[in-house]
Amino acid sequence: MDICELGDKLCKAPEVVITVLGDFCLDKYLYIDAGRDEKSLETGLIAYQIPKKGMYPGAAGTVVNNLRALEVQTLCVGVIGDDGEGYELLKALKNIGADVSHMITDETRCTSTYTKPMRDGVELNRLDFKNFEPMSAPTERKLIENIHSAISKSDAVIVLDQFIEENCNTVNAAVREEIAAIASERPDLIIYADSRAYIDLFCGIMVKCNRHEIKDDGEAMFAKNKKPVFVTMGEEGSMVFDEGGCHKIDAVKVEGPIDICGAGDACTSGIVLGMALGASPKIAAMLGNIISSITIKQIGVTGTATRDQVREVIGRVCPNAGD
Repeated sequence: MDICELGDKLCKAPEVVITVLGDFCLDKYLYIDAGRDEKSLETGLIAYQIPKKGMYPGAAGTVVNNLRALEVQTLCVGVIGDDGEGYELLKALKNIGADVSHMITDETRCTSTYTKPMRDGVELNRLDFKNFEPMSAPTERKLIENIHSAISKSDAVIVLDQFIEENCNTVNAAVREEIAAIASERPDLIIYADSRAYIDLFCGIMVKCNRHEIKDDGEAMFAKNKKPVFVTMGEEGSMVFDEGGCHKIDAVKVEGPIDICGAGDACTSGIVLGMALGASPKIAAMLGNIISSITIKQIGVTGTATRDQVREVIGRVCPNAGD
């Protein structure tokens, strides 16, 4: 299958079921109107006025957002807090048609949130909410139960490990062990992990990281897991390591202003969908690069790409690409 054939097969995306397991966040954009700045009488500081805000699924939710834009059936598995941000996150996931029946609400946790003040189109200092303590044992047991329930219905699994605080969020040591056991029991199931800090702790599954996160070289990681390794490199494209060796995948040239926030998650959605549709890792990586090239052109939002947009780019930049 080449990239053109994969573009044609995107019509089958609504038949694909993918579980997204991991750290779900709320991307909370606050759009500041600079013309309405007020000086605070109490502090003398400038009080920013926010006439508009945007709520989007972030982190693992960004992957879901991209999959749903491609019309993939998506099952969400994660842990959030019993708070306003959790309400907004579930609402945002439901609004895009994601299945949230496997999400867990825990009143002892906070919903991870990236608060992003935007002023004149520029993102100011971000305000983050996240957890710094491990989840409770009952919540962990329920999470593992939900993982098995969702995976039993799925063609592929994406694990998104967002945070650097070890064992304090959804993807902890117990979850990694469970995923490794599932991979051993079901070697043909597509299981793919993206981790900001602990990619070397995943065993027996496909992994993706950027060039700053990889602790070993790609060949060594492939030799360890015996599954494809994807390394994203921004404007230089990506690398794929598999049984065929090392493959360099060119980036799609993009002109004008860009916002790279979420580009890796957009790439992930394309890679896993491509493989679920039968593409090789190399061709799936091409699809990932194409999708991320579309999303980075969307400024001040968590971008997505539709199947029509993807087909248009395939026709424009990869008309003769082969496997």
